[in-house]
Amino acid sequence: MFQGVSEDSMILVFAGVGVVFTIIFICLWYFLLRNKGENPRDALAKKQAEQITQTQEKPLAEKLKEAAKAEPETAPEATLQGKAEAVQPVAQAPAVEEKEVDLKKALRATEENIFGRIKNLFKANEASSHLEDIEEVLYTSDLGPETVQRLMGALEDMNRKEKADLGKVRDTLKTEMEGVFSNLPSNDLQFSKDGPTVLMVVGVNGAGKTTSIGKLSAQFASQGKRVLVAAGDTFRAAAGGQLKVWTERAQVEIFSPDGVKDPSAVAFDAVSKAKGQNYDIVIIDTAGRLHTQENLMEELKKMKRVMTKVIPDAPHEVIIVLDANSGQNALIQAKEYHKALTLTGAILTKMDGTAKGGVAVGLANELQIPIKFIGVGERIQDLRHFSPHEFVESIFAN
Repeated sequence: MFQGVSEDSMILVFAGVGVVFTIIFICLWYFLLRNKGENPRDALAKKQAEQITQTQEKPLAEKLKEAAKAEPETAPEATLQGKAEAVQPVAQAPAVEEKEVDLKKALRATEENIFGRIKNLFKANEASSHLEDIEEVLYTSDLGPETVQRLMGALEDMNRKEKADLGKVRDTLKTEMEGVFSNLPSNDLQFSKDGPTVLMVVGVNGAGKTTSIGKLSAQFASQGKRVLVAAGDTFRAAAGGQLKVWTERAQVEIFSPDGVKDPSAVAFDAVSKAKGQNYDIVIIDTAGRLHTQENLMEELKKMKRVMTKVIPDAPHEVIIVLDANSGQNALIQAKEYHKALTLTGAILTKMDGTAKGGVAVGLANELQIPIKFIGVGERIQDLRHFSPHEFVESIFAN
């Protein structure tokens, strides 16, 4: 049939037939897709996407499936109370104890603000030419004017007797600061020998009063003591709720009678309950108020008075909570509270990271108030009994 036809012509014929069949096939495919209401280009893209998904998502799906098997099931919703109850009681702490905060690291900023700046003065010249500069460093370290004068007097005496160097300046300041603390009453908590011990906790809002009460409660609970915490801040709406969370964490009881707006009534009833039901410790929370608010300070005096009607020597401790970051303002607050209530001790919070830890020395020197505890972190165990020697060593560590 193809005799006389050249080979090139035959190739062209077959190629043309192939093109015709290809066009016919594409047209049929196009019309079939059109009848289904699908765009041919979209169909091609969809097919390619499916191929990519099959090759890439299969391993991810398997990983997610494995992760789902590994994760424990959780309740769909947890209430605030549920979260608090989930915290392990302090008295039943796990066998593996968390590391205690390194005090030297916690007080590094204070060390750099005091001794770090003094060291810089000695890099070029001898001490005698820098006494005025040292005085300036001390004045700007929140030690307080009376304390600075005491420290400078000791440095001047030392400098008259012998040529001073950095080591002698450090030793003189350390000795004088430790002397400040050694003249104070014991900073151990004073417990009642008969009946419950009553602690009244005061301070301005934001100082860490509620947090400190919670951490103190946890310490007492870990010692096996029966603790009652009285919600005496009836002025601030959220105060009771915040205190409740902390008492649940510490697994101690809170006394917060509904509808009682008189803080003195709360204090009286709480002390009465503690005495009648043989509690070991009762902690009285109070509303945070500025030291300049005389009427509210009078309310604190009243709270203190009504407790004596139940237990004559109550409260056994009146402790002020001070934010170390507030520096000299903390010292001013303490003076006014001390004038009104006769404080027996202080808790300095937020000591970790602050450069104003020198206020501890000023507080001890000017008010003769022992520092009972310092806060060096957010964990429930980060309220530490204050050691004057360890504190002084830490701020002259390097």
